[in-house]
Amino acid sequence: MNRTERYLGQVVLTHTLLVLLVLLVILGFSEFMIQLGKLTEQYTLAKGALYTVLKLPVYAYEIFPVALLIGALMGLGALANHSELTILRVTGWSIGRILWGVMKTALLMWLLVALMGEFVAPSSETYAKTLRSEALQKGFSVGSGSGFWIKDPNRYIHVGQVVSSSELRKVTIYTQSNGEIETVVLANKAVYEAGQWLLKGVRQQELSFTSYSQQDVAHDEANVPQAALAVPVLDWKLQRLATGQVDFPLQPQVLESLNIETRYMSLADLYAYIDFLKANELDAEEYQLAFWRKLAMPLVVISMMALVFPLIFGSQRQVSMGQRVFVGILIGMGFHLLNQMFGNLSVVYHLPAVIGAFVPAMVMLVISVFWLQRVR
Repeated sequence: MNRTERYLGQVVLTHTLLVLLVLLVILGFSEFMIQLGKLTEQYTLAKGALYTVLKLPVYAYEIFPVALLIGALMGLGALANHSELTILRVTGWSIGRILWGVMKTALLMWLLVALMGEFVAPSSETYAKTLRSEALQKGFSVGSGSGFWIKDPNRYIHVGQVVSSSELRKVTIYTQSNGEIETVVLANKAVYEAGQWLLKGVRQQELSFTSYSQQDVAHDEANVPQAALAVPVLDWKLQRLATGQVDFPLQPQVLESLNIETRYMSLADLYAYIDFLKANELDAEEYQLAFWRKLAMPLVVISMMALVFPLIFGSQRQVSMGQRVFVGILIGMGFHLLNQMFGNLSVVYHLPAVIGAFVPAMVMLVISVFWLQRVR
């Protein structure tokens, strides 16, 4: 970057960070007010505040395109009001050259936000959900990649994989009595049907300890040493069942609240989960859409920046900062609605996910380029 490009980039960066900070304060305050209504003895004020703070990286990643749009409108609009852009054009800078100079800073900011969305936001979201769930669900503990554990008074339940809110895989149930494990139930999966959880592909193992004298032995008990009579012997039985009913302490609604939303998952997690769903012949369209939306984010940033310039150079009079912010909010909301509409349509009508992800950004880019050509 030369000195002029650094100056333009600094203006856009400063205003974008300011807008992002204001939006995060608003969203954070709103989230904190929601958490205040859920406080209990276990879910304290401190945990509610920590939950809100942990959600901020997720919000920052999600609202960055809108913050960039409004920040660029404010920053470049201020330069236009002070005739700095006009002077720059008189010195030989074309609109395309100014756009490219600003685009470098915008793409660098996107790269930093993308790294945060890949590595910080998913972990922060997971920890936030775990923190609140463990406080609101007594005895509930979410694990990492190995699934999660649930503790009942006499049971320990481990779920290896959450396919959906109504289907769990690799379920193991340990039942204990007086500190000793009595039964171990292993199931290939658990399905929520007709208001109850059903286990499928069940192997039930019963464990018990008995003394030597209670066993069927071929020798006379009198010839058995007294020390051997006191040694407990493990009695193990295995039973295979096609299906079995289980009293599972979590309902599908609770599991839904524990799942990380697809748009917050990293690219690597999305790719792996899509492969898992396809291997098990399950619907993966929603996750494919989220995957391609992440890949389409650079195009969204370029489209947002390209749309700023017709709004800046197309006006022949000075425009107040409030008007620019209002226009930026309208464009951001319009793009969000367009993005959601095309995405949902692609899922409903089974269109390729890449269409639902890239069409909104392509439409905005085409409009921006066409509008920019008219301004020139």
